[in-house]
Amino acid sequence: MNDQEIIILFFERDEKAIEYTERRYKNYCYPIAEKLLRNREDCEECLNDVWLAAWNSIPPNRPQSLSSYLGRITRNLSVKKLRDINRKKRGRELTVYLEELSDVLPSKKSVENAIEDSLIKEVIESFLQKQNRINRNLFICRYYYLDSIDEIKERFGMNENTVKTRLFRMRKKLKEYLEKEGVI
Repeated sequence: MNDQEIIILFFERDEKAIEYTERRYKNYCYPIAEKLLRNREDCEECLNDVWLAAWNSIPPNRPQSLSSYLGRITRNLSVKKLRDINRKKRGRELTVYLEELSDVLPSKKSVENAIEDSLIKEVIESFLQKQNRINRNLFICRYYYLDSIDEIKERFGMNENTVKTRLFRMRKKLKEYLEKEGVI
């Protein structure tokens, strides 16, 4: 069953939509949740929440790319769950990644809220579209998928200093771009 057929099932409120979505996208969404949560039970719970969120949001939403839509829901719910876990444990797993961006994003809001702000999101997307493919992918791997420096260097065949330097320069360019666009 293809994505459009699954979306039609959602619009018809046919519960098979969830079954087909899970069957088709579990192997795509699970690694996204696992990257953040690192716990099988938490990942499975998160995926159940993803299927429910898709059920509750389609309709009215009609995603053009079901995989991207589900990936975004998975990431957002995983981040929320990780915050809840860290709040209980007083952990810093997610904070470490986002602190790197704290000098770039406006200080009026918390880093998490600033990222969710639609204006900043649009400006960051515009900025990333203007970057070369490698730098864009490094940035996305680090700050969207929350990959470690070691994971990134292995994936791109770079040494650690190269990855760190490129990410540093990207953050510096992003800050300049946000200033130029009047966001900060």
